[in-house]
Amino acid sequence: MGSVVTLKNGDDTEVMIVSQASVIEVEDGQGGTKSVYFDCGSVVIPNGRQTPDNLFFFNRENVKGYRNEDEEAFEEHYETWMKSTDVLKGSI
Repeated sequence: MGSVVTLKNGDDTEVMIVSQASVIEVEDGQGGTKSVYFDCGSVVIPNGRQTPDNLFFFNRENVKGYRNEDEEAFEEHYETWMKSTDVLKGSI
């Protein structure tokens, strides 16, 4: 949380991670919605969250580089949660 990262295949815009394991509703492609989770929620630096729609979600595999001991400890618990949930993982 609070880490500033850039995304692979992005435009090098920096985002700050403000949430982890976020469950959101997305369109299901059939006129309805479904619940999915994303590893991280973020805001663009330096703007922050200016409106409710300014939260951007992505997954760990989308991040360029950042890891520390706290992140590694979180990942251990997160892996257990991901295996036990019925919520699908979202994709970008």
